[in-house]
Amino acid sequence: MGITGRKIYFIKKDFQFRFILRFVITTTVWGAATVSLFTVMAGKRLEEFLYSPHINIKTTAELLMPSAIHAHIISLLFFTALLIYAIRSLWKRLGGPLYSLKKDITRMTSGDLVSGVALRGDEEFQDLASDLDRMRSALRDRFARLKEREDELSAAVSTLDRAVLKGSPSADHLSAVREATAKMKQELKQFMY
Repeated sequence: MGITGRKIYFIKKDFQFRFILRFVITTTVWGAATVSLFTVMAGKRLEEFLYSPHINIKTTAELLMPSAIHAHIISLLFFTALLIYAIRSLWKRLGGPLYSLKKDITRMTSGDLVSGVALRGDEEFQDLASDLDRMRSALRDRFARLKEREDELSAAVSTLDRAVLKGSPSADHLSAVREATAKMKQELKQFMY
């Protein structure tokens, strides 16, 4: 299957776009804020030295490095706070649906194939939940067919058993068991492969 046929299960394109847009805007604002803060702090530092009678500075780095470090520390703290907020909001948006899907998968692995897999309409992972529900439904149907075949095989064996006890087993009884066994094998083969 080509790239065009690939499903995006984890996050919808709209959500991905908004997240990337927020990230780009945040990093751009962070960069602009850092440069602006450095410009203001360096300007103040230069003003202090402009009117100072004693200048003991030998290099530009010695003059501007403290301002650059302070500007970067302040902007890094601000950006860290924004990043924590973004991660927290992302976790709120994705954590609930992931927890619901995990509960549904755990329930299915414990054998409950009756209850459906569904998320609220506005939650992420709708495609994944839909596919999991189709898988649950298909497994339920296959197990129902296996149960039918098991019932047929059990009935044929019981009929043969009663005929043996009466002393009148026939080729028809054996044929019914063989036919039911063949259907069961066929169903199991479809289930396994």
